[in-house]
Amino acid sequence: MTSLILDARRLCARSGHGSGGFGLMMQALSLFLGLLVITTGLTTFITGIAPAQILGWGIDMLGSTFLLLLSALVITAIFCCVRLIGSAHDAPSELERQKWLQAGLQACNGIATLALTFTLLGISLGIGQLSHSSLTPDSIDKVIMSLTDDFSMAFLTSVIGLPLSAILRTGLIVLNASLALSSTPDTKPAAGRDKPVKTLSLS
Repeated sequence: MTSLILDARRLCARSGHGSGGFGLMMQALSLFLGLLVITTGLTTFITGIAPAQILGWGIDMLGSTFLLLLSALVITAIFCCVRLIGSAHDAPSELERQKWLQAGLQACNGIATLALTFTLLGISLGIGQLSHSSLTPDSIDKVIMSLTDDFSMAFLTSVIGLPLSAILRTGLIVLNASLALSSTPDTKPAAGRDKPVKTLSLS
């Protein structure tokens, strides 16, 4: 992903539109849409399900609110990756790099918090609906079906959100470590200069 960001920055620098925050946000949005298309294509190739059916399944099982909030947090984390690389190349400041690292980590924590919040929300909705439903032989099938929908949404948000948060957090930490390592000057002495020349006296 680092190479993709660097290529995008070079193209924007040539065209003169990559200096502002809007250009960096467009880079993050482009990376997000590209990863989304690749993920959808792989899912379609593996399962044979059409992309429209995958989108409909996601909206039905997860809800449009969760998907919108999740997309916003993922774009924020990718934007922090873009700014992290930009701070290392444009303004080599440790504080600047740490600022965007911490912002990206907070976005990853927000993804995990969002997933757990919707998990608890789905469980609460299922329990609340069960407490207000009358269990009769005629209505028990509908009650079980609605409970299944709520609990499916509850656990799927954690199944998707928690691994995604861990992947983005790992990517940010590894990217920051790579940039810090590349910006560290090489202080190793040259070969043949670290050993003093010894002279042998015959007197």
